[in-house]
Amino acid sequence: MLKNRKWNIGSKIGLGYFLVILCMGMSIFFLMDRIYALQKEISFITDHDLAVHTLSNQIEKHILDMETGQRGYIITGEVQYLEPYNEGKSKWLSGYNELYPLIADNPAQLKNLEAIKANIETWIAVSGEKVIPLRNENKMVEILQYYKADPGKRYMDLMRNQWDSFRSVEKELTAARVADLEARNIELQTTMYLLALLAVVLSVLGTTMVSRSIVLTIKQVVSALQKIASSEGNLNTSIEVRTNDEVRELADAANTLLESVRKQDWLKTGIAEVASMNQGVNNITELGSLFIGKMASILDASYGAFYIRTGRGEYQRLTKIASYAGDGGNAIGKQELRMGEGLVGQAALENRMFLLQDIPDSYIHISSGLGHAAPKSILITPIQYEGKVEAVVELASLQPFSELHQELLQQIRCSFGIAVNSVLGRMEIDRLLAESQAFTEELQTQSEELQAQSEELLSQQEEMKVSNDFLKKSEERMQRHQEDLEKVNLELSKRSYQLEAQVRFTEEVNSEIERQREALQKQTEELSAMSQYKSEFLANMSHELRTPLNSMLILSQFLGENKDGNLSGEQVEFANTIHASGSDLLRLIDEILDLSKVEAGKLDLNVDITIIEEIGEQMRRSFQPVAAKRALQFRIEAESDVPPYFYTDSHRLMQILKNFLSNAFKFTEKGQIVLRIYVTDYAFSLNADGGKQKAIAFAVTDTGIGIPEDKRALIFEAFQQVDGTTSRKYGGTGLGLTISRELAQILGAEIGLESQDGQGSTFTLYMPVVTDLDELSSEPIGEIAAAVEPLAASMGSGVPHISEIVIPEVVLSDPRLLAPGEVKDDRDSIDSDDRLMLIVEDDVPFAQFILDMARSRGFKGIVATQGDKGLALAYTYKPDMIMLDIHLPVMDGWTVLDLLKQNPETRHIPVHVLSVADEPQQSLVSGAMAYLKKPISTEMLVKAFEKVEDILNRTPKRLLIVEDNIPLRKSLVELIGHDDVAIRDVGYGQEALQELNTGHFDCMVLDLELADMSGFELLDRIRNIEKLHTLPIIIFTGKDLDLKQERELRKYAESIIVKNVKSQERLYAEVALYLHRVEAQLPEERRMLLKSLQNGEDVFEGKHILLVEDDIRNVFALTNVLERHNLKVTYVENGSEALKILQMNPGIDLVLMDIMMPEMDGYEAMKHIRSNPEHNQLPIIALTAKAMKEDRQKCMDAGASDYISKPINTDKLLSLLKVWLYK
Repeated sequence: MLKNRKWNIGSKIGLGYFLVILCMGMSIFFLMDRIYALQKEISFITDHDLAVHTLSNQIEKHILDMETGQRGYIITGEVQYLEPYNEGKSKWLSGYNELYPLIADNPAQLKNLEAIKANIETWIAVSGEKVIPLRNENKMVEILQYYKADPGKRYMDLMRNQWDSFRSVEKELTAARVADLEARNIELQTTMYLLALLAVVLSVLGTTMVSRSIVLTIKQVVSALQKIASSEGNLNTSIEVRTNDEVRELADAANTLLESVRKQDWLKTGIAEVASMNQGVNNITELGSLFIGKMASILDASYGAFYIRTGRGEYQRLTKIASYAGDGGNAIGKQELRMGEGLVGQAALENRMFLLQDIPDSYIHISSGLGHAAPKSILITPIQYEGKVEAVVELASLQPFSELHQELLQQIRCSFGIAVNSVLGRMEIDRLLAESQAFTEELQTQSEELQAQSEELLSQQEEMKVSNDFLKKSEERMQRHQEDLEKVNLELSKRSYQLEAQVRFTEEVNSEIERQREALQKQTEELSAMSQYKSEFLANMSHELRTPLNSMLILSQFLGENKDGNLSGEQVEFANTIHASGSDLLRLIDEILDLSKVEAGKLDLNVDITIIEEIGEQMRRSFQPVAAKRALQFRIEAESDVPPYFYTDSHRLMQILKNFLSNAFKFTEKGQIVLRIYVTDYAFSLNADGGKQKAIAFAVTDTGIGIPEDKRALIFEAFQQVDGTTSRKYGGTGLGLTISRELAQILGAEIGLESQDGQGSTFTLYMPVVTDLDELSSEPIGEIAAAVEPLAASMGSGVPHISEIVIPEVVLSDPRLLAPGEVKDDRDSIDSDDRLMLIVEDDVPFAQFILDMARSRGFKGIVATQGDKGLALAYTYKPDMIMLDIHLPVMDGWTVLDLLKQNPETRHIPVHVLSVADEPQQSLVSGAMAYLKKPISTEMLVKAFEKVEDILNRTPKRLLIVEDNIPLRKSLVELIGHDDVAIRDVGYGQEALQELNTGHFDCMVLDLELADMSGFELLDRIRNIEKLHTLPIIIFTGKDLDLKQERELRKYAESIIVKNVKSQERLYAEVALYLHRVEAQLPEERRMLLKSLQNGEDVFEGKHILLVEDDIRNVFALTNVLERHNLKVTYVENGSEALKILQMNPGIDLVLMDIMMPEMDGYEAMKHIRSNPEHNQLPIIALTAKAMKEDRQKCMDAGASDYISKPINTDKLLSLLKVWLYK
């Protein structure tokens, strides 16, 4: 009965737990009984033996007290000495009476105790009671005689010996009881261990039996599934389990699932076989025969017919073109049916499937060589394409068609319809092509006849008119044939034209929308025409000024360096003065250009979260040193109700505030300057209803000279100041407030002014409060931002960094570059085991903040506020980490980074870039490990330090190689592999994604041609994973890339290497750069390889540069720079001459192309160069004096490989040349 009972897993587990609990309960009950017996023994020892010892001691003490009191009284005669005697005399007997019953079970001890009692009573009678009366009567002589004999001493000594003997016996009895107790305790412990062992054994035995009954059945299921998995796709295996619990239910469910999988596998196999059947088939009859034969084989059909739809409209027919197992002598059924005729025609008409069961014997017969029989089932299925029936298939079987058979036909009827349509289309194309070829041959024959007639006309002038008439007729006939040919070609491309018609319709709609937009744009342009003319004039004048300024700055810098030592000190000072004056002129040009960009409406807004606290902190860091230098008070006040953040373009906001504060410090000689931030209600002029809305106000108040009322409107105009005379006290261009006003309008903000002449001014910027990005659509900033055209140039503060006009080289051997700066750093206390961080940042408070954080995290720090000083410190101290700002004085961050990565001793140092510009990709391409955009919060800086520490502590570095060529992949692993790098190599894109998602990698090498997906697709999917945005990627491919593909790849990849003879060596160098590998720790042959690749002069050796520049001053300056680096230079003055040089001299390795030139400008010249296939891979670097972002994009669209703006940074130019000249 129990065997047949259904024991589920819960019941089995419960039984196991019951056995465990039962064993534990029995063990506890037994142990509690034994423990209770031991407790009784312990209580006896405590209550009896301790009481015996205590009472015996007390009785002896009382006797001794009596003796001591007696002697004290005899000696002194003081009555107080009798108190111990009297007290002991009264208490010893009560103690004796308590002790006597406790030892009643021991007769020997009772006898001893009675003897002690007798001695005590004798001593009292002989000594105590006899001597005390004598002392009371003061009979000292008798007392002296008594003590000379002293009979009481004999009894006292005897009593002491008796007590010692008595207690010795009791001690022995107590020891025996304790020993017995210890023995019983050991016995109890042994019993406990045995019971515990027994409980464990019984529990393990019970749980083993229960688990075995569960596990064995589960193993049966697992074993069956493993057999299925190991049978190479054999799904016919089933799971058999001889249990009556949940595992059986699991096996039944698995069998059900397996059956479903078998059906799906059968369906997919059938669909796949049909899908591959039409390959290479160009005849519909052949396709029908193949299809009907394949379906008969799959569905176990014994007869089949295939009908194709022919004709159009009411003349449509279904014609049998193929059959399976048909009677050769007598064709079964009709050869042609109308739509709706019979079940075949009805299936085509209704576009649905028919299934016939229980077919009568007289219907049709399926015959073989031995006989014939009636089918059991007939299945008629239409084949459709785009909802239209193209064919019908009819199948008959000796067995009923199952639902699975019907489902297969239902799934393939559309896919096979595509194949039918494709074959019919190819047949139609072949037919039209044959007709076209026939017409062409006829046309060729007629053309030959025409040629013969023309030759005859030349030889026979007298028959000119007749020949001309004949020629005209021949031309007409040829025209007619040409028209016939065009009709054939028109019919041939009819299908493709249908799609093109839809495209044209869409283009027409778009064109109409574009025309309407252009009409609106034209109205807008008419309103802003004068402003645009002025802006274009300023932009063009900027170019005309920058071009001569470029050569002046470069050559004056050369003279100022005086490398040849042939100039006097005064001449060097003159050259430096020329350079400084040119720099000032460049700053003025940039301010004018800034204004032109704003007024032209070409400004790109980067709306993002703006944190109020960071705005205030940035202003404090920027202007607190100015306030301290000018002895002015500077405060920043933010009221409590100001939201912690809102959305706007924080860079433009800070530019406006910096203009306000710069003016306040310029026009304030004493007193204070306050930046106050608060929330108010403000009526923006963009509000149509004139109502007020919440605004954040940034008010800059100074105690300066103030502004007269009649000058307040004037100061917002370009080039205007309160004092515009030639003798004015305060300098400046008067552009700051103009630019601020335009920026405020673009941000949807407004500027307010309150001032009193001689008492100070308050400039207030009212910003709309936008705390949710979704609100931007309804805010003024959203409306304006949507209308602003994207602009690729970022607009700075109007004061360019010196690095924009950097001279060709910086003398890093100058000891002044290593002198301590404004920040007190750790350069004098550096030990060999210290972790050292170099901070290159011109913002002194921010540099100090980074230094303090570095120290708090265990780094020593050194600080440089100029690019050249930072580079010198890096070469000297070899720091473990570098924090590098981009906009630095003397030498910009990009140049510093490039020179660091060119030097074998510093190229492995991780560099973390900090910049106000949004250029993360350029940072990674240049070799930086990470990028942070200013303003930078404390949390961002903490994360940056954590990333730095992770890189410094993580060894080895991890590299992922994605290459489908196995031998090449293994050779790359062998080339790059070393103790400091762990390499994971895969051959598929999906494998690469899995590795990137589950692990961390410091760099990836990617081939573009993979088996499962293209490299472009893999790059797109990688860039959608946030944690991989900063992963350096090196493209290593043998694919020929056009310019468009190369530009697309450079958005994602840090380097592109085309496989050739030297490509693996270059790949090794690039990987070493992005993994920050220390060159000194590499094998000797690898170090030699890197040194050969890093030698920049080797790259230039024998290279020929074509310089296209119309300004002879720039030609002179650039030619001197390039020829000093072993480059051969050929120059021309315009694009037309450049095309001629390239045609005559195919050995040009690179073109430096100016943009604004006479005859043919740079844009047109580059387009002509790229139109020649021979010059598709020729590197072209565009040179332009226009600094806007759209200029760069325009150059790239015209065919430029890269771009550099004037004035030219020669270090950047040489770096670009190294990149593009490397083969």
